Amino acid sequence: MSESLMEVKDLKKYYRISSREGNAKQTLKAVDGVSFDIKKGEILGIVGESGCGKSTLGKTVLRLHEKTEGEVLYGGRDLFSLDHKEMVDLRKSIQMVFQDPFSSLNPRKKVGSLISQPLRIHKAGTPAEIAEKVDSIMEEVGINPMYKNRFPHQFSGGQRQRIGIARALTLNPEFVVCDEAVSALDVSVQAQILNLLQDLREKHDLTYMFIAHDLAVVEYISTRIVVMYLGKIIEMADKDELVKNHTHPYTKALFNAFPLTDPHKRDQKEKIVMGDVPSPINPPTGCHFHPRCPYAKDICKQQYPPLKEVSPGHMSACWLNE
Repeated sequence: MSESLMEVKDLKKYYRISSREGNAKQTLKAVDGVSFDIKKGEILGIVGESGCGKSTLGKTVLRLHEKTEGEVLYGGRDLFSLDHKEMVDLRKSIQMVFQDPFSSLNPRKKVGSLISQPLRIHKAGTPAEIAEKVDSIMEEVGINPMYKNRFPHQFSGGQRQRIGIARALTLNPEFVVCDEAVSALDVSVQAQILNLLQDLREKHDLTYMFIAHDLAVVEYISTRIVVMYLGKIIEMADKDELVKNHTHPYTKALFNAFPLTDPHKRDQKEKIVMGDVPSPINPPTGCHFHPRCPYAKDICKQQYPPLKEVSPGHMSACWLNE
């Protein structure tokens, strides 16, 4: 997994929104200067609380949202420099599985039509070949092809997410963004979908960006993990390294949030997070996490820490590492 499939360089996505008074415009920095690469064949997990910019990042790297600044290089080409035809061609290689299996499928279309739509748009085969492909991909994701004439509301949430995965894989992509793909599902169904994604990755040589707010889910499926807070990357490392040696106080807080089955050990857990997540419209000065961090120093309130390597392949943005 040494070859980089995608490189994200200082990516920013800002929104101009009206203030409550309706006069002056304010800037919401959803993604604020993010840089990382994705190796071919890996599963890069993106984790953080709701509102940290994870989903915006996933949609921006696929150019579903236009950038404010920065570059997204895919196969050495900047996605935002491609014209419409080039981007349409590239869509065959980059796909997305959306968060909500209830709203991401058109309720007026039968699932066979939904799954075949990408094939028809890109004219990828004759009607007979497209029908054969739909049957094949439905079987792969665990949906009986005999149900392809049913509507989405006739399926359960887990089945609908399988249909969404099937639709994303019809064009044989090599890179898939999974945006909170299991968050709307029951825990038992989550495990089934995660195992399905892993099986499909091995079978089709896929590369995933897996976005979730649940660290346990990200830890289970990912090979490398990026931790985000208020639009910025605060820690990034291989999964095993991050689990053993997480250095940022916010990452420690996420791991401490894991529930313990032993009631006698619950009082021994370190409680380090205080307060609510600040507004991304008006983030704190210095390190954005310092109002909630029990280890904050004066410099934390004045300067934002650089993202530095604390060990080979392990990056962290915290003044405590100095």
